[in-house]
Amino acid sequence: MDVPVSWVDAFLEVGSLERHEGPNGETLINADEILVKRFAATRFEAASLAHVRSMLKKFGLDGRA
Repeated sequence: MDVPVSWVDAFLEVGSLERHEGPNGETLINADEILVKRFAATRFEAASLAHVRSMLKKFGLDGRA
């Protein structure tokens, strides 16, 4: 699935996606969860960095004082 890592990290931070720990301690994200929640309409759709920034700002997590 072509979804930027920073985009997934942002939605993990705001609690829109669940983080699952793999056997080696790596973070696993269920790709079906992204599709079901309509974060990505197809496996080729990727959110833009501007969209991520606007979502973080909406939740007050843009890091600006």
